[in-house]
Amino acid sequence: MTQAIVIGGGLAGLAGAVALADAGLQVELYERRPILGGRATSFIHPSSGERVDNCQHVLLGCCVNLLDFYTRLGVAEHIDFHEDIPFIDESSRVSVIGPSALPPPLHLFPSFLRLKTMGIRDKLSIVRTVAGMIRHVARLRRTGDPAVEPTPVSMAAWLKAHGATDRAVEAFWKPFLISALNDELDDIDADYGIGTAVRAMLLNRSGYEVGLPAVPLGDLYAPCIDYIEQRGGRVVFNRGVTGISVHDGEVASISLQDGSSVEAGAYLSALPFDVLCKLLPQSNASDPYFSMLDGLSVSPITAVHVWFDRPVTELGYAAVIGRRIQWIFNQSSRHAGAFSADNGGAYLGLVVSASDDWMKTPRQVIIDQAMEDLESLLPAVRQAKLLKAIVVKEGRATFAPRPGCDALRPGPSSPLANFSIAGDWVQTGWPATMESAVRSGYQAAEVLLRARGVRTPILKPDLPAEGLMKWVTGLRGF
Repeated sequence: MTQAIVIGGGLAGLAGAVALADAGLQVELYERRPILGGRATSFIHPSSGERVDNCQHVLLGCCVNLLDFYTRLGVAEHIDFHEDIPFIDESSRVSVIGPSALPPPLHLFPSFLRLKTMGIRDKLSIVRTVAGMIRHVARLRRTGDPAVEPTPVSMAAWLKAHGATDRAVEAFWKPFLISALNDELDDIDADYGIGTAVRAMLLNRSGYEVGLPAVPLGDLYAPCIDYIEQRGGRVVFNRGVTGISVHDGEVASISLQDGSSVEAGAYLSALPFDVLCKLLPQSNASDPYFSMLDGLSVSPITAVHVWFDRPVTELGYAAVIGRRIQWIFNQSSRHAGAFSADNGGAYLGLVVSASDDWMKTPRQVIIDQAMEDLESLLPAVRQAKLLKAIVVKEGRATFAPRPGCDALRPGPSSPLANFSIAGDWVQTGWPATMESAVRSGYQAAEVLLRARGVRTPILKPDLPAEGLMKWVTGLRGF
């Protein structure tokens, strides 16, 4: 009998499977689709024939477990890190946030002072807000109480209460936090926003660095197949799970879409939270551990891929201020041959997080609106010919980070003795990110291994606090 079955070939399932295989277990991974990566993958678009990422995925230097996962697979060299983050404002002015010789949390401060996107009053408001974030984290560290605020509060309300100006919110906090957390500031739990800002911008001088895959996302996960098979396991595609059988407090088997069933000594689920509950017997799904998942909701992301007959920008990527599109990624500036651009032209990937308004909007209307934004931001687009465009909507891209939702995220140990849970929605200490997905997979693997008497830690600690942050907060990590 197989030692461990992993359900789902997204990042969480792959991370869990790789960790279990590394620990010597024979692993079988079942994925309902013919590709790996879940919501962070690439595919051949049926009408255009182009290979595209379903959405541009970005990692930061603070994503230590995601980087560990890529290192295990031997693909970390395909992540290009950048120290400068360009912002384009409504007047097409480009400002750059980048490092200095100052210690954290001051290492980015000189570049903030040079920003063209806001005035001195707005910049000072960011200083006040950041100071409030540091106090918040330090107080949390001292008291150990996760509920520093008496009741859950939104990021928008927290920023307003801590002196953020409207322009600072529009020109900095929105581009950063909406893309990182995939929801509007009114709908983001302040603890998620503060934690993300501290980890990325303040704690460690490399935490903010932007990592961009230099190959299609699918190429990052393809090595998982050989990795698992070389360790005695296998990856099974096009075989979705239709049911989970439970007996005497343990998972006994899983049913597959072809009518067969398979058994193992241990099971790791990396299914979406709503799908998982539908596959369990009702008596188990009604357990509070599972039933509280009904309180979670989802938030969408939309990607627009556009090809032009000529280059339209020298920027490799940029955050966008005051437009519908939030980020521009110049795919044709990355590794030659990895991303296509016809006749020496340009291929741009555009991203809109929390794109609820676009979920029911016709494809052509979305393309027209994206082009309107591009023409206002990049003058060269006005002279270029649009060769083709693709819209990819991920309606259930992440769980929605609503105020108070953290209490609805379960830990990796389920009430079923041989059944652990992974997914970016599991309690990882992070919001819904690729880092959270990998952390959850590692956590779930640790649970199953502990049940076998193996206590080797898999989860990597966060980046350590550096510079003044060690003194200001008393933190070694976060």
